[in-house]
Parts: sequence; C-alpha cells; structure tokens
Amino acid sequence: TNDLPPSTTTPSKEEFERVSAEARKRADDLLKAGDTLKTAHDEVELDYLKQILQMEHEEKQVLDRLSKLGEKKLKAASVYANDDVTDEDIIEINAGGKIIATRRRALTQLKGTRLEALFSGRWDKKLLRDRSGRVLLDVNSDCFQAIVVFLNDLAASCDDRMPGPPSVYSELNNMLTHQLELFEIITPPFIDSNIITLLSHANILYD
Repeated sequence: TNDLPPSTTTPSKEEFERVSAEARKRADDLLKAGDTLKTAHDEVELDYLKQILQMEHEEKQVLDRLSKLGEKKLKAASVYANDDVTDEDIIEINAGGKIIATRRRALTQLKGTRLEALFSGRWDKKLLRDRSGRVLLDVNSDCFQAIVVFLNDLAASCDDRMPGPPSVYSELNNMLTHQLELFEIITPPFIDSNIITLLSHANILYD
C-alpha cells in the first residue's frame, strides 16, 4: 500500500476570525497591563520624589533652626559670658549657706555636663550670686561639698587610681543622688560607703 500524506483541514472563516479575535484580545490585554505597570511605576517614582522633596524641606527647616539656635547661643554668650576666665580661677560657691572654694578646672573637667556648663564662664554674668558676689546654689551643702571633694580628687588622680564616688551620711543619700543627676555627673546608683573621709580636700571657708 502507498503511504498517504496526513490530511489537513483548512480552518473555516469563522474559526479564523475567532482565533484572530482572541489573539487581538491577548495583545490588548498585554498593552493594558503594560500601561497599568507604567502608571504604577510613574506613581511610585512621583511618590518617591515627593518624599525626597519633603525630606529636603524638613532638613532645611532643621538647619535653619540650628542656625538660629547658634545665633542665639552666640548672642547669649556675648551677653552672659565672661571671657576673662582661666582653669586656675578660684570659684567661691555659696552652697546652701556653706561657702566652698575650688578651682574652675575641677568644676569643668567633666565636659558636656550641666556642672561644666554652669562654671565654664559661658554663663558667668547670669549666675545667681550672694551679696559678696559668690555663686549662689540652692542645694544641700553637705552633698555639694562631697561632689566638690570627688571632683578635686578626680582632677588630681591618674587613670589607674581613680577616686571613689562621692559619699555622704546615709540620710543624705537621696539628696546626693538628686544633685548628681542635676549636674549630670554620675548615673546613680553609685553609693559604696556612707562615711565621709575626704572633707579636707574641699576648702570650706566657714559655715
């Protein structure tokens, strides 16, 4: 027998139109999907651009505020600062009625603390003073004296022999903790002893 070629069926006109319509629909769907994707991409880029512009605006506002703050600090310094200060100045402090004297360098050695800022000279003309011109602090005198003792010891110490923390009698522990937090010197708890042993290191003029 002779091998006959496979028979082929010519699609009808209706079938051809149906297939063509489906192909056109798929092409249209792809075009729409591409348009949707492009729109979403454009929206993301626009949103990103808006965020960048907002961040730049906020950054400018922060920089402007910092600039104004810097100007205010310079103005305050020109009004309240005492340019004629040295680390060797003897500072007399009326601490709760007790007069304690120490060198400026002892009070300003812990940079960035409130105590350092207070006695740095930047606010010298704004500090409260008593009738004799001494710096007036409304604090417990025994606690402040213990802090000054600690600072004097710290200024005179070497790295391998650091002084112990300030100490007072047990009934004054809370007040001492409060003062250390106020002046940003040490983060409590810190008390190792309730016995004062180094009062001689602070120069007490009189009670």
